[in-house]
Amino acid sequence: MNDFNALKLIPIVVSFREDVAVREQACKSEFARSLHSTLLGMLDAMKVDLDREVEEEKALAPFLGTPEGDFYYRIYHVCTFFEHRWTAKGAISILDPIEELVVIEDDAFPFPVEYSEVPADEMEGLAEVIEMITQQTGVRFVAARV
Repeated sequence: MNDFNALKLIPIVVSFREDVAVREQACKSEFARSLHSTLLGMLDAMKVDLDREVEEEKALAPFLGTPEGDFYYRIYHVCTFFEHRWTAKGAISILDPIEELVVIEDDAFPFPVEYSEVPADEMEGLAEVIEMITQQTGVRFVAARV
């Protein structure tokens, strides 16, 4: 995201969390309820990370306007912690893991695995919410079956 703004994203994430919590209560299947529950946990983690970004912005603010402060600010915003965790790596599964850790010598690398997405009708409305989350936050969740 080029225009990353944690303060703008916090109320969006909180709103989605409230919506998913209400939808979870209306789920008819345990499977859909489980997907909703997993997404709730991820939205909670996103909120924590956004709060962390706000604190980082506050820490950087006093140094803006100085060469070192401006440099660090630009470098930090190339890819913030939030972006690195939630958007830079691509889709995040709320069901099966979609990457495996491959170890080569002393290094470990994430390796994507093939998957199919759970049909929207099995998710009891969650597919639409996930699409809105992607549009409004840049974070792409999928319900992946491996």
